[in-house]
Amino acid sequence: MNKLLNLQGNVFIVIVILSITISFMISKTNQTSNDLYFILLISFFGVPHGSLDVLLAQKYFSITTFVAWSKFLSLYILTSIGIIIFWFLQPALFIVVFLLFSAFHFADDLDDKMPKIIGILYGFNIILFPSILHSQELVQLYSYLINMKDSAFIVSFMPFIAALLSALLIVCLIYFNKYHSDDNQQSLIEIAAVAFLMLFIKPLLAFTIYFCFMHSARHIIRARYFLKNYSNHTFIYGLCIPTIIVMTFCYYIFQSLQMDSLNSGLIKVTFVALAALTFPHAFLLDKIRFLKVAKLSP
Repeated sequence: MNKLLNLQGNVFIVIVILSITISFMISKTNQTSNDLYFILLISFFGVPHGSLDVLLAQKYFSITTFVAWSKFLSLYILTSIGIIIFWFLQPALFIVVFLLFSAFHFADDLDDKMPKIIGILYGFNIILFPSILHSQELVQLYSYLINMKDSAFIVSFMPFIAALLSALLIVCLIYFNKYHSDDNQQSLIEIAAVAFLMLFIKPLLAFTIYFCFMHSARHIIRARYFLKNYSNHTFIYGLCIPTIIVMTFCYYIFQSLQMDSLNSGLIKVTFVALAALTFPHAFLLDKIRFLKVAKLSP
């Protein structure tokens, strides 16, 4: 598995280098982004990694009966509904909690040889670094989920926190590299690639590249080894069927809501759905000790 993860990491690094190079070659006045394409990428390549929760839960909890499936799915769905209600009632607090929770969740991307504190700081870089050079775009992006005033207030603090935590990350990396220089070169390059991606590429595109080609791709590889006793057909069904159900549900929600524009509507539905699914997804992975088991695979 480690060889496959290294290959995935190298592919991600190449994509980041190409993306940054192209972004510098294209003048900012002519640089346009179609949010629709980014949302479709997140939906088709990002959402499926959470779809495997069904198989992960089945393996760990030995779910075989209708009653057991009903309990698991009810708890999962009710947690997601609770997150959506949280967004409706307290949208500004929701976005803060979601960003903090996501930073800790993204920390698990890195190799298990890296200390947990480095993983957490890496996760916060993903959330905070876009605010350094693209604060206006980030304010606009968050304003699809909360009002513009709250969005601007939240983003106003992020560059200062980003500078502080990035300095702490550098200190931790220097200290760690001093004693483990032979074991962490791949992770160091991946951390740098993610930092440059979030720093130089516009927020929605940067998140799309990261979420699809690092976070989701890495999770799917690990999940395949965690679920190594399952056939390829079962694994693919586990990826596709829940994804189709979720995307169909999101489509009907999108159709039923009054949206200011197509892009804003897609972003709102996609990121609220991601938040609603991220919480039960992360809770499940922690419960089944997913990373510990997956990282033991050769």
